[in-house]
Amino acid sequence: MAQVVAAISMSHAPGITGWPDAPAPAVRQRVGAGMQELAAYLDAARPDVIVALLDDHFENHYRNLMPTFAVAIAPSHKGPAEYWLEALRLERQQAIPGAPELATSLLGRLVHGGFDAARMGEIEYGNNLMVPLALIRPQADIPVIPVFINVFTPPLPKVRRAYALGEAIRQSVEEWPRDLRVAFLATGGLSHWPPFWQEKSPASDRFLQRMKRYQTEGRAVLAADPDLMVDLGAYEIEMARQSNRPLVNPQWDRSFLDMLARGDVAGMWALGYDEVEEQAGHGGHEILNWVAVMGAMRGRPARIVLYEEVIEWITGVALAVYDIPAPESGGD
Repeated sequence: MAQVVAAISMSHAPGITGWPDAPAPAVRQRVGAGMQELAAYLDAARPDVIVALLDDHFENHYRNLMPTFAVAIAPSHKGPAEYWLEALRLERQQAIPGAPELATSLLGRLVHGGFDAARMGEIEYGNNLMVPLALIRPQADIPVIPVFINVFTPPLPKVRRAYALGEAIRQSVEEWPRDLRVAFLATGGLSHWPPFWQEKSPASDRFLQRMKRYQTEGRAVLAADPDLMVDLGAYEIEMARQSNRPLVNPQWDRSFLDMLARGDVAGMWALGYDEVEEQAGHGGHEILNWVAVMGAMRGRPARIVLYEEVIEWITGVALAVYDIPAPESGGD
């Protein structure tokens, strides 16, 4: 039978690999130490497969077709999309192995359990997976099943629904009839206001208008605007230098992490779209991925490894793991 051996939630800010030297040396040292701890935790768990709860940064889904939930099923997937290479400062595109048989089973059980999840084929990752892998598993040798949650294009699923998704995935994993060691991974957040277009974005902002076209029409836009993602990185750097408004809300981030550390399921369920949008930004909705993994861990308290307010990466950078007792000591 399948066994859950690890669960990680972590930020995936593109600046961590794209402009790593921007923060102060002490901040870089603490973030680096936290990433090393996650890498050691994952290595010790020895998972056969990772179920990754992710959001798509318009690599595969666009405003003209945005599923609430989706599972990608293929022998392997690619990452990062080539137009991300320079911005993320990654040398080459990698083939990330998939686990199509388990992914097919997972999708079927989700749909039959009341989740109208879309089926995808081979996909391309962006910073959503490739930044975490570069930091904690650069060999990218563990098969990954990507499960996508819509966090950018309203209407978004409610927090409670994301938790239920995680519960359903956990049940599907546990019903897998063969021996398998499974890890869960959530990426994204915490508070940040990324340069993606929204309905309220000013028409005078030329970069965000370029992003609007890309977010709506899709990959074909890059033929006419090939520097868009490189310019996104430059735009974020300029935001950190000159913004006249907060780019990170550490008070909200710490409140969220406190709930995670307590296993406060009711507190998580009480979070609404408007609060997250106002307090954590439109990038803060990536907490839906974290909550899904919390659901997969059935509300078990998490251990917070790191929190840093990193203005240079316009993100509240957080790392958390779930310490899972060995079966003989009364684990799940």
